[in-house]
Amino acid sequence: MLTVVEIDGEKVRAARERRYLSQRELAERAGINRNTVWRIEGSGLTEVHPRTIRKIAETLSVEPATLTPKE
Repeated sequence: MLTVVEIDGEKVRAARERRYLSQRELAERAGINRNTVWRIEGSGLTEVHPRTIRKIAETLSVEPATLTPKE
């Protein structure tokens, strides 16, 4: 079974907007599906694979922990 981690869609949206990226641009640069970004941002809190958080965080130049609800 694969491990999943909770991600905070509002934090992802805020970080993305600070970098002036669209959802499509974030998805392309992170190498993930655009629908994944849409789902994350639209659902508030959702579960994703740790590698997805790492890809998003790297693209947005933030630490992965800043995108989780625990911080």
